Amino acid sequence: MNSYLDKLNLRPQERRLLVLVGLIVFVVLNFWFVRPHFKDWQEMRAKLAQAEKNLTAYKTEIARMPAYEARLKHLQSTGSEILSEELQLQRIVQTQASSTGVLVTRYTPNPRSSSAQTNRFFEEQLLSIDFNTGANELVNFLVSLASANSMIRVREMNVKPDPSQTKLVGTITFVANYQKKSPPAKPAALTARKK
Repeated sequence: MNSYLDKLNLRPQERRLLVLVGLIVFVVLNFWFVRPHFKDWQEMRAKLAQAEKNLTAYKTEIARMPAYEARLKHLQSTGSEILSEELQLQRIVQTQASSTGVLVTRYTPNPRSSSAQTNRFFEEQLLSIDFNTGANELVNFLVSLASANSMIRVREMNVKPDPSQTKLVGTITFVANYQKKSPPAKPAALTARKK
């Protein structure tokens, strides 16, 4: 650096002034460009700590995967929660209605359909009934259907008093979910060859 200052032919006082100005410029540039990024180190350490925490959580969940697979197999093997082909919605509703004393005057089954509102694993079947009963019997009927081990729910219900004002009449639309039959899986060897 002395050789550079020597080329400028500066006196000692001018050299001091030049070094002082250079130092001031250096300090100003540090305050302007470097100092605003001091907090970046803390943010980076916080992000690193969060990433390590996430990695630990992910590894913990991956370690639990065998337990999840066992639970999935258990849930898939228990088919009583979902109505099967043999259990018909109308038969279940008839049984519950007769056991609770609800007089059903008409059953209107609708064909089974795949609905975009549910999902790709279930099909819906609708059943509309017209009924004439007392308030307690209706409540008991709905409670007994809800406590049954099947996926039947009420989609729509219209209730009004009958002309004698002693009983209730109306319609209820029930929805049952049936598990779709899954297509047979392709063997892995065939899938690998096609790629």
